[in-house]
Amino acid sequence: MSIVGSVVLSASLYASMYNQSCSACQENRYQTCSSTTNACQCPGNSYWNGSMCQLKLFQNAACRQIDACRSDLNLSCIINSYGEFTQCLIGINLFTIFAYEKLNTDKIFHFFFDKVEMMF
Repeated sequence: MSIVGSVVLSASLYASMYNQSCSACQENRYQTCSSTTNACQCPGNSYWNGSMCQLKLFQNAACRQIDACRSDLNLSCIINSYGEFTQCLIGINLFTIFAYEKLNTDKIFHFFFDKVEMMF
């Protein structure tokens, strides 16, 4: 086996243009223009981790945020009883996990909406 090339990704390729006007990412291979927000976003099957676009995760992978898993494969990042994101699993939604973990209802919705607001 031989190596024919490599790709090195760093946060500097992303941070300066993420969420900027679409003019910042025209003809850029690392981010695309979102027609709904008119801003530079991560391309399909990737997510913003706070510093760069990462490929979305597959089944059983450890996840740290709600949008990290491949939703096109029906994967969701489950949440444990401490309100922490943990793992990408098939066909599990957040409300099922919350009900299963028997958390206080007020805390459930407060936590869920705090996390959703952080995404936008």
